Amino acid sequence: MKFEAATIKDIAKALGLSTSTVSRALRDSHEISEATKKKIRDYAAEINYRPNPVALSLKEKRTLSIGVVVSEIANTFSAR
Repeated sequence: MKFEAATIKDIAKALGLSTSTVSRALRDSHEISEATKKKIRDYAAEINYRPNPVALSLKEKRTLSIGVVVSEIANTFSAR
């Protein structure tokens, strides 16, 4: 059995809304009514929706990750 995470598209399809409306509601936009936001948030919590961190990093153009380059771990001089 393969687990697939819930997406904004899944929420939009289930509630009969557009993906942009769901995205705006989850980001608490002033353009969406409070009733619609509540309906979307309740359904998102029900299906255990979590934003995809990889997709967010692509959108925001930053990852909040740190990379470390190690030349040679086997060399005892540089490994200490």
